[in-house]
Amino acid sequence: MIRPRPLVGLALLLAVRPLLAQVPVHPLDGLSGAEHWVVWDALQAAGKFDSATRIPFVGLHEPPKAEVLAWRPGMPFRREARVHLVQAGKGYEAVVDLRARTILAWREVPDAQHMLTLDEIGMTQSLMLGHADFQAGLRRRGVDPTWLNCFPVADAYMGQPGEQGRRIVRGECWNTRGAVTGYGPTVSGLLAVIDLTAGKLIRVIDDGPVPPGTDRGDWDAETVGKARSPLKPLVTSQPLGPSFTIDGSEVSWDSWRFHLRADMRRGMVVSLARFADGGRERSVMYQGSLSELFVPYMDPSDRWAHTAYFDLGSYPGLFEGVTGSLEPGQDCPTNAVMLDGIVAGWKGEPRPKPRVACLFERQGGEPTWRHGRGFGMADSRLRRDLVVRMITHAGNYDYIFDWMFLQDGTIRVSVGATGIMQVKGAEAKVGGRGDDRYGRYISPNQVAVNHSHFASFRVDLDVDGTANSLVVERLKTEKLPASNPRKSIWRAEASVARTEREGQLMSTMQEPQVWRFVNPAITGVGGDPVGYQIAMEHGAMALMIPDDWMMKRAGFVNHMLWVTPYQREELFAAGDYPSRSTGGDGLPGWTAANRPIENADLVAWVTVGFHHVPRVEDWPVMPVAWHSFDIRANGFFGRNPTLDLPKAP
Repeated sequence: MIRPRPLVGLALLLAVRPLLAQVPVHPLDGLSGAEHWVVWDALQAAGKFDSATRIPFVGLHEPPKAEVLAWRPGMPFRREARVHLVQAGKGYEAVVDLRARTILAWREVPDAQHMLTLDEIGMTQSLMLGHADFQAGLRRRGVDPTWLNCFPVADAYMGQPGEQGRRIVRGECWNTRGAVTGYGPTVSGLLAVIDLTAGKLIRVIDDGPVPPGTDRGDWDAETVGKARSPLKPLVTSQPLGPSFTIDGSEVSWDSWRFHLRADMRRGMVVSLARFADGGRERSVMYQGSLSELFVPYMDPSDRWAHTAYFDLGSYPGLFEGVTGSLEPGQDCPTNAVMLDGIVAGWKGEPRPKPRVACLFERQGGEPTWRHGRGFGMADSRLRRDLVVRMITHAGNYDYIFDWMFLQDGTIRVSVGATGIMQVKGAEAKVGGRGDDRYGRYISPNQVAVNHSHFASFRVDLDVDGTANSLVVERLKTEKLPASNPRKSIWRAEASVARTEREGQLMSTMQEPQVWRFVNPAITGVGGDPVGYQIAMEHGAMALMIPDDWMMKRAGFVNHMLWVTPYQREELFAAGDYPSRSTGGDGLPGWTAANRPIENADLVAWVTVGFHHVPRVEDWPVMPVAWHSFDIRANGFFGRNPTLDLPKAP
């Protein structure tokens, strides 16, 4: 459940937006605070909850899609919650009927590691600092444990003996002595392997002391020094208020209508996106959301070889949801409306979380179209976008996610990476020699380790209805006959993907492709089926070999696009429990059946990837690096849908 909050800017005070409904009024509304307590009461009444139970996740169990599409305001609708629980070292899933206040389904999930919970940070630190071998390692380094913060860093399953079927993490510590805003240097070469189920430290790994870094990564005013002179004020003002309206969880802006909610694991979920065209609303996207964030590191040492983060599959319970609280006027402009949320604590209780997202209009100063007609005459129209923004605080990294709605019918999805790089202590680089084979020195005794970022988005397109097909257009070089003064051209060869295997695609600079999702039952003005295109930047490909454990566990990175038939429970590209996955979960497992995807209800899975070779300029906090893809009309409209835009005042 989210509610809008007005943001007071230096030069702007927005009128208070209508509050989102306290009682859900739409089948896709997020859980209210009262419904979180219904979940807790139902578990308690059924004897499924005790004082040792931990609840890493509570969220809406969405009704079947057909029910949502058939629903109209005033009609009743089902309300269910999905819950993950950990009891006595075992993981369980439950589905709770919120109307009947009873448990509909209960099952054990063996051999799966549920998300970490907040209390497990304290367990990790206590086990590490209380262990004699770890204490000895600290003494060898001359480190005072008083100033250590220890954390369960993500642990990649490598099939090692003794670790199968257990909730294993590797713990690492940062020396915060002297730090102000930074983490402080890591206690390099010293870590612990911990069994969270047994509450036991299994072994200590000590690769030997290395010189600690002296740069703590601070960015406070005292460390940075005098700030540069500020620029003259640039004021964003909407004296008449925003052009969008919020009714419950429904947003209306210009020609766009969509439903919005916050989910503890998926972040902001955009549903039922439709575009008003010629007096009728046409469906574009049933639902879009983040599906997984995977960050593998590229250092073969014992500490780093296991380091691969599944930020959605491992950490939402640790940070009480993937949506972080936004800083007014900095993370969002002064004309933004802030949206509050409700998340579950590790006992399942509802916790209000302020400013989990913001909604704002943006005008960047560029035209949406223009044409010069000579003699000093031109026609153009100024572009304005609506932006839904959330920021995920994933440990050392922060990710900005924007769902942008453009007036030409485009939905642009952008991810911006910022935050703090992970570093290791190293001997100082002398005469061009140092420990930088797998990273780069960012200070005399610290190396930032090479890594990759992969974000998977689940995009359930409904182009003028649920029955769609994927048309793949491959751009091919055509060699021309000698009689033609041209030697070659390129053309688009179109084919319809009939099975999931044909929907596993990569578009590269050498072999470009165009991906169109069409409705075969409706013909556009050009004679082809109406459609929408997923247009991507040329993202990074995984550079690991197929039998690497990382590739087995995050198989979704093998393709930029996957297409599957809609299934209610298929939500996460790496599977529901990627933390200790042995490989093949999620998209690789589902698509092994090679199900038909022609003229069906389709879901597109888009992988945005980029490699990070660190720069000195990325330290201590890196500037935001942006990557995006577009969901844009391709044969959907009869002409440019922004021709009727008025001249901007």
